[in-house]
This record gives sequence, structure tokens and C-alpha cells, in this order.
Amino acid sequence: MPDTLRAPRPGTPAEVDSFRPNAARMYDYYLGGTNHLAADREAADALLEAVPAVALAARQNRDFLSRVVQFALREGITQFLDLGSGYASPGGVADAALAGGPGVRVVAVDIEPGVVTQVQTLARTSGWAGQVGALHADICDVAGILGHPVTRRMIDLDRPVAILCLAVLHFVPGPLDRVLGPLRRTVAPGSLLAVSHGAATPTPAGRTRTEGAARPAGPTRPAGPSPASISRLIYDCTLTPLTLRSEHDIRAALGECGLVEPGLVPVARWRMPESAPPPAFAGLVGGVSRL
Repeated sequence: MPDTLRAPRPGTPAEVDSFRPNAARMYDYYLGGTNHLAADREAADALLEAVPAVALAARQNRDFLSRVVQFALREGITQFLDLGSGYASPGGVADAALAGGPGVRVVAVDIEPGVVTQVQTLARTSGWAGQVGALHADICDVAGILGHPVTRRMIDLDRPVAILCLAVLHFVPGPLDRVLGPLRRTVAPGSLLAVSHGAATPTPAGRTRTEGAARPAGPTRPAGPSPASISRLIYDCTLTPLTLRSEHDIRAALGECGLVEPGLVPVARWRMPESAPPPAFAGLVGGVSRL
């Protein structure tokens, strides 16, 4: 088994719309990958010009992913259901989890067919076919995912599983419980739910920039669009528009009673060494809940 996951650039499946940006390919671009097209780069560059912290958020989320997987392995969990997995790359879930040994199983789920094709190809060519599987599905179809032959073959739902929803739930409109509720009711006790999510940034007044803060007295220059507004505008061009939520709503979706310490925090702060310098907040909060 190679030390790291080296992802070849896949061909573009016929069903992919190469003229429309795609969130999974844009995320791969933020991380310096190669699984993106001209439309993705154009949209991503426009967002990075307006909101440079997006690239930092992607890197922080990747580091958070690694710490979450290591935590799950230390808890004795060797099954991983990666919802909205994105393209496989060095440092991704399969790369981090398979270090746990031959008994580890990973199922990657994504709505982007190119992701599924790439992961399936990597599983065959890397000799990981018995450990890594992939299926093409909308994460809102929880019943279809849990009942899929790939999931049933690789994941034993009578044993604890780590469910990863990393930087994906902000592409789910409406109540998050329509995704997380069926998962909670189905998986075995002792399972873990890990979430990272784009959050509206709190202002000193305690409101959020998306809600708007009170303007100071005196003449002011006209305010331009907020980073949240620009992000939503750009992702509206994809098939998966962006829905930012308050930290209160994200915490409620995770289930506050079962939150692992340190709770819901900026992803760069989750279980980081105390000696590490305070990280910049790049817009993602995350946490892990016991189910």
C-alpha cells in the first residue's frame, strides 16, 4: 500500500456539464488539486479575489478532517461513511483512515459523478477495492445511501461508524435534520457524527454579517456586498447553492448534549495543541458528536 493517495486526473464523464462550475471541483482547486475545469477555475478565482480566506478555510478543513479521523480510530471506530466526500487527494479521508490498518472501511458518497469515477479507479489501481468504495448519490437520500449495495457490503450498521459531513451541509437547503435525523436513528450507539459548516461570522454586537449590524453614527462609505453574499452569489451558479447557518443552528443540528470537547469551534481550533498559535478564523466551524 502506498504511503499517500496519489490521485490521477480523471477524464471528464459525458454527463458532466463542463460549462457550469461545480462545488466539488472548485474545492479541489482551492486545495491545489487537478480535478477541475475552466468553468470551475473562473468561478473559484472570482471568489478568491473577493474572499481570499476561502483557500485557508479549505486547508483548515483538510487538517480538521485528519484530526477527526485520528480521533475516531483512537475510539476504536474503523468504519467511515464520508458524505459529500469530494475528490480523493493526499490527506483525504481514505488516505488518513487507511493508516488504521487492513480492517478499516471507507465509503465515499458524492453527487458529482466525476468524484465517484475517480475514487472507484483509485480503489482498483491502489489495491484498496476491499477497503474503499464509492457511490453516486445525493446526501439527502439517506435511505438510498444506507441501503445501497456498496454501503451494505462495506459498512456494518450494527457496529459504530464515523459519519463525516465535512464542508458539505452548507450545500443542503432546509432543515439539516432531514439528513442527520435518519442517520442518528439508524447507526449503532457509539457512532460519531463529524460536521464542518460555513457559518455567518458573529459581529461584536452579537448579530451576524448576513443579518446586518448597526451602522456607526456619522458619515460612512457605502458598504459593498458582504463575503457571505458574494459566496452565495457565486455558488448560485452551481447545482449546489450555498446556505450559511448560524452557529446556534449548527450546534443544534449536531446535538449539543453529545458534543465531544471542545464542542463546536472554528475547525482550526478543534483539538489543536495548546501550544499552537491562535489560528485565523476562515469561516468554517466544526465539531464531533457522539450518537
